Amino acid sequence: LILFLPFLLNGELVLWRDSQFHLARFHELIMDQQYGQFFPDIVRHSGKNTWGYGLNFFYPSYFFYPLLFLWRLTDLPITSIIIFNILVLYFTLWSNFSIMYKITSKLKLSFTFSITYILTAGVGNAIVDNVAISRIEYMTQYASNIVLLIAPVILLSLYNIIFLHQNNTWLRAAIYSSIAIMLSIPTTLGIVLTVVFMVIVSFFKRQMTWDKIKFLLITLAVILALSSAFVFPFLQQRGANSWSNLPNNPDLFGANFNTVFGRLFNIEDALSLLVIIFAVLLFVYKKFNETYTLLTISYLAAMLFLYSNLFPWYLVNPALSGALQMTYRWNFLPAIVGSVFVALAVNDLGKIKKWFFPIVCLGLLYLAFNSMMLNTVAKKFHVDGFNNTINRLILPTKDSIKTDGLFTVNNSNIQVILNNPNLALDDYRAPGQMKYHKKNYIESLVKFDQKTYPNKTTVKGNSFLINTIPRNVKKVQTPITYLKGFVAFNESGEKLSLYKDTEGFISVTPHGAKMIRLEYHKTWVHQVSILIFMLSWAILGGYWIFNIWKGNIYENTLDNRTSL
Repeated sequence: LILFLPFLLNGELVLWRDSQFHLARFHELIMDQQYGQFFPDIVRHSGKNTWGYGLNFFYPSYFFYPLLFLWRLTDLPITSIIIFNILVLYFTLWSNFSIMYKITSKLKLSFTFSITYILTAGVGNAIVDNVAISRIEYMTQYASNIVLLIAPVILLSLYNIIFLHQNNTWLRAAIYSSIAIMLSIPTTLGIVLTVVFMVIVSFFKRQMTWDKIKFLLITLAVILALSSAFVFPFLQQRGANSWSNLPNNPDLFGANFNTVFGRLFNIEDALSLLVIIFAVLLFVYKKFNETYTLLTISYLAAMLFLYSNLFPWYLVNPALSGALQMTYRWNFLPAIVGSVFVALAVNDLGKIKKWFFPIVCLGLLYLAFNSMMLNTVAKKFHVDGFNNTINRLILPTKDSIKTDGLFTVNNSNIQVILNNPNLALDDYRAPGQMKYHKKNYIESLVKFDQKTYPNKTTVKGNSFLINTIPRNVKKVQTPITYLKGFVAFNESGEKLSLYKDTEGFISVTPHGAKMIRLEYHKTWVHQVSILIFMLSWAILGGYWIFNIWKGNIYENTLDNRTSL
């Protein structure tokens, strides 16, 4: 609460260009809900230049429904975001504590691990205003940072099965994995590869038994069921059209060794600072054993893997850049190892000096609060840590939101951003579309037999209309990327032939139609996936309620026996 109260009191946040994308997406989802679309697919409400954009196939929204509910209930977008972020922080803090306590049964160790991880892990450069919780507050790499905060639950749950020979965490692994899949593909990809690596290590150590394989397969099946509303439509559309990669930054694919040294020895990188301090203290008190040696080597290796050119990223960049985009989306690797190191060190050194535990907790809280001050006191001063051109906070206007500036956004002036949605049109397009046909999207241009025409499109309700088509036209190319589920009709309501052309757009054979109406209907794969999704979560909810009820019966029986 110390971290978030200033935002609630001020009722404002500091946001920037990346934040605009998330705000526009949430606003689009709210309008979807108002029209009864609770399992959204294409963009329908953010202007004709974005109509038909399949954003929700690649950026699922289900985890954000509580935020959307608060937004709709209160009509206070910024306040709703702050409250939702508080819930996310407590949820991830409890989750990380819970899994560590499940494995170790050590209270102080579990709490130290969870608080260290939550307050130091982050996606972005290793500066104090880029830890995950403050970047969630800026809404930058928003979904990836949430996945990063729950990554320990997934990896430790599966570690428990693969290496500790305990199967009692498989359901937890399935639930959190499904949440991760439905938030961020790039960060989830890193988690998947880490799990695959653990399975390979277990196999070569001859620890992989049929019992483990069974539980891993069961876990995978449950993950697919719980995330089915996203996974299967995503795979279907991925096969229907070949999308372009996310815009990547090659400089972040193994920049140089200076980046690693900067992270290790920069006093603003709280986790590296703690690892170094506790390594020295462990040596002084002769507590530095093989476990700490292994963790230190792993921490350095993870840093070198992600942030140096020691690993030949240039060899895998073409294959991974479309899903990974930036290597720092996998920062959970050093973050987990470093947090385990700190937790173990506090646990061991705390037996010698009792004040280690409270000092570490208060120190982490101070560093986290200092990073969050960007949104409160420090906003009066020069702001570092962002690639912005003006380095000062400004009010959002129609012109200023097109820059990389930082905006002071409250519940009133947020409307400026919502009225000018930025839905990242350069993402998720067929190869070459944005490079060669960017104007088609921006101006919603159509082609009649290869000749381009402006001002021929309108949006009416859930339909996209192409008007005044010449009589002898044989092909109409729309400014919409092809996806399965689109249907075309003429002015009489008769169905027309629709197909994916060589450029990846939807094209229609008009057969003399003067007007074409495009609609999107969910495919049968999408509909079945939604049914599986709802049924799976309903069963999980029933299982949870049953266990609570069963626990109450047991406690009541025990109380009765005691009274007797």
